[in-house]
Amino acid sequence: MPSSDSGAWHASAIGLILDATALIDFCWLDEWEWLQQQYSPLFIAQEVLDSDRLEEATRAAATRYLEPLALDTEEMFLSFMEFQLKAPLLSEADRSTLALARHRFLLCVSDDSRMITVCEEYGISYIRMLRLLSQMVQTGHRSVEEVIVMADTLVKDRGKWIAPAILENWKRSLTI
Repeated sequence: MPSSDSGAWHASAIGLILDATALIDFCWLDEWEWLQQQYSPLFIAQEVLDSDRLEEATRAAATRYLEPLALDTEEMFLSFMEFQLKAPLLSEADRSTLALARHRFLLCVSDDSRMITVCEEYGISYIRMLRLLSQMVQTGHRSVEEVIVMADTLVKDRGKWIAPAILENWKRSLTI
């Protein structure tokens, strides 16, 4: 389980939900087994799966490893609508992910600053990708060198943007 320095993680989280970016990251890394071992059950918002922007291989991985969830209560739908007012630049899939995380007490995996802002404002538990990579080292699943290569792959090959200073600080923190 995450340590207390993982941002807004709370012991009340029951399972994990990935946003589209985290889904794509895990498709690139192919670390589904570790994620399942550490955080099961794993979920994805149905709206993410319904997105026409997902590549077919990504959609197939999501279908294989993640359980789709839909907004199914009035409270979830009201949160979905509230997030539209509070963060109008969030996609429908992101707002759905947040509403599901909030009402099902799921740990939200996201690196999107707008998603993180909403998580912090509403007390939604979240975790970022670099923290998950750190946990791979802490659990003995991967070495420091391996997770650094994984992060570099996400940045260089996948095109994920992580501020260079944050990436360097993270790399240094792995060796402390």
